[in-house]
Amino acid sequence: MTAPPVCPACLGELAPPDVWSDRWRCDRHGDVEPFHEARSSREQVLHSLRQTSRVPVWLPSPMPVHWFVSGVGWAGDDRTGAHATAISAGGPSPVGGPAEMILVAESPRVGLGTRLAGLTAPDPERLDEVPEAKVEAAGHPTALWPVAAPPDRAAFVGEALGVWLWCVLWPADAALLLMEHLVIEDLRDNPTLVDRLLFGAGGSHLSAL
Repeated sequence: MTAPPVCPACLGELAPPDVWSDRWRCDRHGDVEPFHEARSSREQVLHSLRQTSRVPVWLPSPMPVHWFVSGVGWAGDDRTGAHATAISAGGPSPVGGPAEMILVAESPRVGLGTRLAGLTAPDPERLDEVPEAKVEAAGHPTALWPVAAPPDRAAFVGEALGVWLWCVLWPADAALLLMEHLVIEDLRDNPTLVDRLLFGAGGSHLSAL
């Protein structure tokens, strides 16, 4: 079960396709890819995304100790498939207390990653010359650059498999997790990843501004 589709950039209501256009439309952002969040059956949604997504479905492999999948979101429709995917995970922060991390893969100008990072532009602005973090994505070392996120979170962006890769963490000091050699895999290449996952209580940030 999923919530009604909304704008990936502002969570505003959308006008559905009609006889004049085959696109979903936001009053603020124009034609957009509709954003959905799975409210239940997250495991089944992941299997569906593995078959239909046009962008990676990033999952930590292995998941950090005591972490679990807390949400699944995507932007797209049944006709064209997902142009963005977002997987949230929850668990203990390296410095204590609860933390949440969202991994986003998205085509340019979707706006999902920037909304989660607390930015307003559909794509990241000019990045610093030197990246501050690195993950291993689909077997390749992948640099991540910090972006100017609100103080309640840390946000990083890079490029992997030809599309944006976002990693957003709450609270900000949970970014220390990226110092632990985080490895992520594309579910499209390894369907057995789902079988290794734990699913827990829903996160609070996938559908939040």
